Amino acid sequence: MTGPAGNWHYAERRHLRICREATWGECPEQPAWHTVPVFGDGFKLKAGDAHFSPDTEFGCCRRTVQLSHVRQVAGGLVVLAWPQAAGLLLEMALERDATDLRSYCMDYFTPADPRRYTGVMVDRLEISAHPPRWDAVFRFELKARTEEARPALVEGDFDYGDLSPVPFRFERAAVTVSGTLLSSVEGLSVQVRNNLTAGPVRGGAVGFLIAGLRAVSVELTLLDDAGTIGDAIRGDVAMSAEATMTHPEGHTLALSVPALHPQTNPQEAEPGELARSLVHMEAGTDGAGRDITYELHLNG
Repeated sequence: MTGPAGNWHYAERRHLRICREATWGECPEQPAWHTVPVFGDGFKLKAGDAHFSPDTEFGCCRRTVQLSHVRQVAGGLVVLAWPQAAGLLLEMALERDATDLRSYCMDYFTPADPRRYTGVMVDRLEISAHPPRWDAVFRFELKARTEEARPALVEGDFDYGDLSPVPFRFERAAVTVSGTLLSSVEGLSVQVRNNLTAGPVRGGAVGFLIAGLRAVSVELTLLDDAGTIGDAIRGDVAMSAEATMTHPEGHTLALSVPALHPQTNPQEAEPGELARSLVHMEAGTDGAGRDITYELHLNG
């Protein structure tokens, strides 16, 4: 019995590259591409074609009229924090001025359907790390202007040679809260929500994407071994937090949230298990107007 014919393939034959746009929705003539490995089955950005059917009985009992109304391009992306790609990934979500959020072009190759996305913007980013792997994982929710077929795209257009063989991992990270080093942190999640608003339909695609109020939150899972968080909630005390990750090749990545307001601290204590705190904190701004910053240092 013969196998299937055509462009069937395994997941490892899917590749992604990203470049910054100068104008929203337009790929530069000479793009500066960055190849970024997708984590698992983590690329879900895709076009969907919403159709309009009039609420009448034209055509009797069948929906005779079907009009293409708008092609919406949205979906998720999951990648690991590769040192050489981390700066690009972070600036995609964090580099903004008021409503001016950067936009990007993405080429995504599969043997069956190579394609290009323009006007890609980050609606939400979650940076998380949890046992047992401790990889620093970036989970994006994206919106874009267009998706188009890119038949000229081939696997040879993607080069991973500049990437380290391992990503940043949280296993050796140093986490400080208000200057105090915490040795009992078991999990971390930082969420950045840009609250994108899509404009009216123009030519079958969204007319614009505008970033709204940015909201930053932090969640920590740690041993319930101190009343510091409870005291902060009861006294409405702002805290700061910083997580610094090191890499075997000497790279470092530090995330800093200078003004955090603890909101909730549910505490779990099942019989026979260690008691844990699950702290949720919302970010404000410090005296310089900063809500979240990062520093990336690449060795060499």
